[in-house]
Amino acid sequence: MVRKTVRGSVATVGVFDGVHLGHLRILEVVSSRAREAGLIAAVLTFDPHPDEVLGKLDSRRFLLTTQHEKKLLLANLGVDAAMVVEFTPALAGLDTGSFVKKYLLNSLRVRELVVGHDFRMGRDRIGDRDLLSSLGARFGFSVIDVDAVLIDGVPVSSTRVREAIATGDMALASKLLGRNYSVEGTVVKGNGVGRSLGFPTANLSVNERKLLPPDGVYAGYAEVWGRTLKAAINIGLRPTVGGDGKLVEAYIIGFGEDILGETVVLDFVVRMRPERKFPSRDELRKAIAIDVDKIVYLLESQ
Repeated sequence: MVRKTVRGSVATVGVFDGVHLGHLRILEVVSSRAREAGLIAAVLTFDPHPDEVLGKLDSRRFLLTTQHEKKLLLANLGVDAAMVVEFTPALAGLDTGSFVKKYLLNSLRVRELVVGHDFRMGRDRIGDRDLLSSLGARFGFSVIDVDAVLIDGVPVSSTRVREAIATGDMALASKLLGRNYSVEGTVVKGNGVGRSLGFPTANLSVNERKLLPPDGVYAGYAEVWGRTLKAAINIGLRPTVGGDGKLVEAYIIGFGEDILGETVVLDFVVRMRPERKFPSRDELRKAIAIDVDKIVYLLESQ
């Protein structure tokens, strides 16, 4: 819960999954207007994702940003206070007026509410711009509209980002996000296959709700110990050597430190090829060597 502030806030409400370019425009308005008015820049967001609670998901791996990732992104964007509200069926059934009074007025002391072009809230999503403006006139806050951000003539949305990632189009995902798509995880002990092939990998334990790109080999970066290093990233079942379930692993190029138990962030730049089964481990080793050379060349050419 966010502490009440006498100054009040400029606030926005939303899931903000992905914190993409459309979200960034809204957050820029929140931050700039809060600074001008001497108010708190606040965000009210939800966990779990409403679509999880409402049964709209067709996959467990759905989130573009975990709550931890979202918290870091928001903090870096000038947000002073982030209020995370547990999304429940009861909350979904709350009417717009009650939601506004309980969360925006009582908790955030909202003075200005910033909303996107397609914003809806409350039971049956009837809380549109007109209803919010009438509530604002009644309770003493103004409503500010923010236009959509268009990429290739189409509004940026979390759905578009998910579709790009699901097809392995990391370039489009980066374009929509304004940064590379990333996956954070803790390095766990592997079975040493990569090391035996001459390419030791960091195996990551990743949040089970985090959306992963399709299986395959990716050019990207690994962020570890405050350093950003080139990486050959693999997602998949490792059909040549076998394994237990899907793995997310990275060969961090030019890095040989023991990082077991450390947190690593993998940034995905380009999908190099799909995962495939090779006739032998030796053929796999040769393919990895070629992949690494191509990845180094590609990243250095950017």
